Amino acid sequence: MKKISRIVFLLILLLMIVICQDAFGSLAILHVRHWTAPDHTRVVLDVSGEASYTVARKEHKIYVDVKGAVLPGGIPHTYNIDKPAVKTVLLTSLPKGGVRVELQVADNVGVKAFKLKRILKKPYRIVIDIMLPEVKKKESDKRKQVKVLEKKIVVIDPGHGGEDPGAVGRRGTLEKNVVLGISKRLQRILRKRGYEAFLTRRGDYFISLKNRGKIAREYGADIFISIHADACRSRGAHGTSVYYLSTRGASSEAAKLLAKSENLSDIVGGSQNGHNNGESDPITLNMLQTETINRSRAFGVIALKKMGQINHLKSSKVQRAPFKVLKLPDITSVLIETAFISNSREELMLRSSSYQTDIAWAIAYAVDKFIPLPYAADRSWVKKVSSPKVSSPSVPATRVTYKVKKGDILERIAVRHGTTMKTLMKINNLKSKNRIYVGQKLKLFSEPKKVVPSVYVVKRGDILERIARRHGTTLKALMKINNLKSKNRIYVGQKLKLFSEPKKVVPVVYVVKREDNLESIAVKHGTTIRALMKVNRIRSRNKIYVGQKLKIPGTDSVPMVPVVYVVKRGDNLESIAIKHGTTIRALMKVNRIRSRNRIYVGQKLKIPYA
Repeated sequence: MKKISRIVFLLILLLMIVICQDAFGSLAILHVRHWTAPDHTRVVLDVSGEASYTVARKEHKIYVDVKGAVLPGGIPHTYNIDKPAVKTVLLTSLPKGGVRVELQVADNVGVKAFKLKRILKKPYRIVIDIMLPEVKKKESDKRKQVKVLEKKIVVIDPGHGGEDPGAVGRRGTLEKNVVLGISKRLQRILRKRGYEAFLTRRGDYFISLKNRGKIAREYGADIFISIHADACRSRGAHGTSVYYLSTRGASSEAAKLLAKSENLSDIVGGSQNGHNNGESDPITLNMLQTETINRSRAFGVIALKKMGQINHLKSSKVQRAPFKVLKLPDITSVLIETAFISNSREELMLRSSSYQTDIAWAIAYAVDKFIPLPYAADRSWVKKVSSPKVSSPSVPATRVTYKVKKGDILERIAVRHGTTMKTLMKINNLKSKNRIYVGQKLKLFSEPKKVVPSVYVVKRGDILERIARRHGTTLKALMKINNLKSKNRIYVGQKLKLFSEPKKVVPVVYVVKREDNLESIAVKHGTTIRALMKVNRIRSRNKIYVGQKLKIPGTDSVPMVPVVYVVKRGDNLESIAIKHGTTIRALMKVNRIRSRNRIYVGQKLKIPYA
């Protein structure tokens, strides 16, 4: 009896081993993922090994049978996609072995299925594209109609997307999401300025490198800008960079490696011809015109210089690299690496909406400089209107225009025209004081000579300086009109008279005292040495004397508003002070710097302009 039991046990054990061997030898469906673009839906099967499959179609259903595959219990068997091309995806085990993937689809769809081998961290994959030919044709025709427009056309290409996430930061930030955010901001800015701006992708789906170029050509783009975020094994690598196409090779080893990684996008994202080396592509490198490459480099130089004011530059020069996405023979095209997503600090920057917007503004500035639009003379608003509520809601004002020149900043424009930065930003709908560009026409308020007092009731936490700044006046003017002997003697509920400042600024006179110098006088009155020398016609900063009467420009009507300067490589306090017409001592004082040698790249310094 014991012998029979032992034989039965051995037979059961042998059967279990055979079953397990069969199970372990089977092909497993690991995951099912999907993305939808306007003209197609892509379904991707991650499989544990190289698979063979068949595709069949019956009315509104497409069957993809994966031979020898098994369905693990850990993945769902039903996916409700509910998109125009695909409604649902069902996974079932076939009676004779294998897995059937059933797709319920719309009318008149096309189907394309292909396999992808393992690459990087991606497993073996079966890609099923369900296409809407009518929608694809309609989108293409719509793009071609844009060509007839008289406006300048910019096509913005957010890199990667869908199956291809691009680089991934340590915090899990995906390059494809960051660059789409920057691209959408850039599109909005360019459209506001009067350009026709379009995106190659508007959501999280994959577009092959070849089709990105095709979209640009169909639009008849004047400029093609591909937006990316850089990555490197070295976590210390950082900075922004710009690339244009090289027909002979990369300008540096780093550029060559970067181009290689970006060109992998078709293989990672899932292009059927992803392994093609490009030789059979009808648009090849040797067709590119020298003029187009030169224009691309020239545009890249402008963009790089402007972005250098926002972030550290990886290289001070525009780089060359053989990017497939830039193979456009007649379109100015660049690839911009906005920052290193692999760098912890720059990953946080890329995640922030403010940095994304600043980068977008810098690129828009470069577009504006490279292919400027003719500025239409719109004088419909030049009339007497009610002033915005800066000081007194009842004061009328006359609007005039000012055309922004090279080197202008909003604070200086405001001071020069007897108004405030807050007023300028409000009437011109500016969200940031740094977002003005050469040639831009700003609306100004020329303030009336008549001074009309209005009343402000002091609230808890108020101080006199803030009240003055908020209402476009000065501490001295507030104290004078309200007969205040001390700036600290105000109380909650107190009613203060406010002045709407006149356009004409009458300089204050200061009598030079013993031990005074121009630097100390400038700091004391919130102005600059250069301004003092100009208004008093002083040729040398050392030629002042005790008892001399100096005019102090603008101090009686305009509060001191510090400008922010971002320290760049090669800067020192002396060069910054000279550049901005101030002094090292003034810079150190306003920024609370103890040593003139302790500044760093990227540091934000307040520049004490009047």
